[in-house]
Order: sequence, then C-alpha cells, then structure tokens
Amino acid sequence: MPDVVVGHIEKPESLEAVFAEFDRHHPGFKMGYGHFDGDDGELVAEHGGVRYIWIDRGEGEVLLEIGYRTQEGDGEKLPSFYEPDECDDESWPIIQAFAENLDTIHEQIRPPVESILERVSGRTLVGDIASEIWLIEGSGIPRGKWSTRPKVRRAFDLLLEQYSLVGWSTKEISSFEPFQAGDQLTVAADEPLRVRGKFRYWWIENSNIFMTHVTDARRLRYLRDTAGGCNFAFDAFRRLPMTWYSNTAIEDEPDGVNTVNSHVVNIASETSQTHYHPAVPIGDGKAQHEIYFVLDPRVYSLNTYGRESYLYVFPDVTELAIFDKIPLGLGTVVYIPPGTGHRGIDVFVNVVTLPGFKPRNELYLDGQIKDTTGGKAPYNENVVH
Repeated sequence: MPDVVVGHIEKPESLEAVFAEFDRHHPGFKMGYGHFDGDDGELVAEHGGVRYIWIDRGEGEVLLEIGYRTQEGDGEKLPSFYEPDECDDESWPIIQAFAENLDTIHEQIRPPVESILERVSGRTLVGDIASEIWLIEGSGIPRGKWSTRPKVRRAFDLLLEQYSLVGWSTKEISSFEPFQAGDQLTVAADEPLRVRGKFRYWWIENSNIFMTHVTDARRLRYLRDTAGGCNFAFDAFRRLPMTWYSNTAIEDEPDGVNTVNSHVVNIASETSQTHYHPAVPIGDGKAQHEIYFVLDPRVYSLNTYGRESYLYVFPDVTELAIFDKIPLGLGTVVYIPPGTGHRGIDVFVNVVTLPGFKPRNELYLDGQIKDTTGGKAPYNENVVH
C-alpha cells in the first residue's frame, strides 16, 4: 500500500521522498518548486511539456498580450480592458431554454443550472462552467430525468457538447497583470511566460503533452467562490483554478484532457469530511492521486487563521481505528495516494489531483469511523447522518 509522504518547501531534503513517490506513480510527469526574484524574467516548461505553476508565497506580475482569452471574471470582475464574448447562435438558445424552464429541471440539478444562469448578463456568460457540468453529471440523476421537458433535455445534451466554448473574455491591450499566493500560471512548451516580482512556487509538468485547454493565468480573486466539498459553511472559501472537463474521453484516453486539477479551499474543522478516492476509480481511467500544498490563510483574511492545522490520515480504510495526525503549515506538501482516508482540519490548501477530481469518485467515512471504532478514532459528528 503506497504511503502518505510529507515534505516542506523550506527543507529541500524532505522533498526527495515526496518527489520520488510522485515519479513512481506518474510516468512522464515531473514535480518541483522554485523561487523568482527579479524585474523581468521567464517561467518555462523545462521538460518540453506543459507546466502548471501554483504560487505558494509572495506576489508578482505576468505579461498577458492583447487578444489573450480567459474564462475568469465570474468572481471579482475582470479589468475594463477585457471584453466578454457574446454567446453565439448555438449556445444562446441553450441558456434561454434553461432560464425559461427552471421549474421543469430536477431539484438536484437546478442549483448548478442556476449557478450557470447567474453568470449571464445581456447575451454574455462570464466564467468557466466546467464545475457546474461536473456537478450535473456527478449528481447520479439519470439524464432522462434532468428535466420533464424534451426541449430542455435536448438543451442539456447540447450543453454537454459545447460548454467549453462559453464564458470567455478577450483582452484588448497588452499589459502586465498581478498575481499572488494561491494563483495558478500555466506554461506550454516553447511559450514561456514573462513575469516579474518576488515569489516562490510549486510546479508539476506533464511532458506527455505540448498544449492544454488551461489558460495562462487563473487568479483566485477573479474566480467564483463555490462553497461545497470540504467546506460548505463556516469560513467557506473554495475556488477552482482547474476542474474536471467532462465528455472529453476517447478510447485510448479514458480521462480525456484531464491530467491535473486544482481546487483552492479553506477546510474548516466544522465542515470537513473524512473521505477517500478508491484505488480502483469509479468509472474508468487513472486512480485519483492527491497533493496538498498548504497556503497562508492571512492572504485572504480567513477566520481560521490562528487555529492549529493538521491532517488526519487513515492508511487502511478497512481498519479505521488506525490513523495518523500530520501537522500542517505554510509550505507543507503532502502526497496522498488513492485508497487513503483523509480529513484536513482548519487548513487553507491548494488541493491538486492527478488526473483530476473525477465525478462520483469520493467515498465518505465519518459514519463508518463512528460505528466501527466506537468514536475512538477522530470523525466529524456534524456530518454524520
């Protein structure tokens, strides 16, 4: 059984075991960290692939050229030099069908549809709706029951085919734009990013690919706060720089375009749920491996700052009386293999998964922990039903 491995960015020797475990499970991928301090420089993909970079500490600016397109802006609005794209003649009738027929949509499907509609202004839709598609498909409701109206069911079919085409905004000037801790940058082969500032960062590079659907910058302030998952109530903060893209699978690549996902979330003890991602994934494709990159909650003025942060780990989900408690702090990295139960406590963290957050691939354990250990192992009473 693979082990949970812990390291710290300020203790390079501690990272050797983390990187070795990562390399063992992800051929063609590399993982590392870096520091940047300068008025002008470049971030590059050093292994000829696509490098995903997550800012751990500090701040900087990235040059984004005129014509740059992004699906940010459904959180804080993008600057005025971005122009939202209008929905085309194929996408707009889909949006209208949902808006005019909300009462026909299944009650469990309706919230993500409403979340999509909240992004609409005039004939524009701003932001990446992949997470809403994930929620719709992950609901477990048969597609034929998503709406009582055939017209709306057809609209869902069309949306699943072309959701990646909506939500874009286009930049009208070239300029440097700021980024900070928690933000994500993406560098493709032979396309370095010009940056300046002082910051440190983690990176994962996939040398199996040379291009990606992920845009150069995903900045948390411009992303919608989607409370849920590990935090749905107290001090909720959950932004999704890179989420699962549905319906991209092909026969030889059952995970489709998905190789890495990133969720930045404040995991409060009041709402955190013990769970695991099975070693044999639900559905198909590669099992879900998870990495915690711990961030500083003060950057976003979160109320959990000052609490003790740690991670409960259950190495064997058939023996829930056996667990470890791992302290967490800014700069800590934790590699969590599939099949391992875990529950973060009062931690602000970038949760990175490979190949991604698969729909319906999360199994919860708090009830089992309570029942099988008589409450002797830690669990969250607030989420036990």
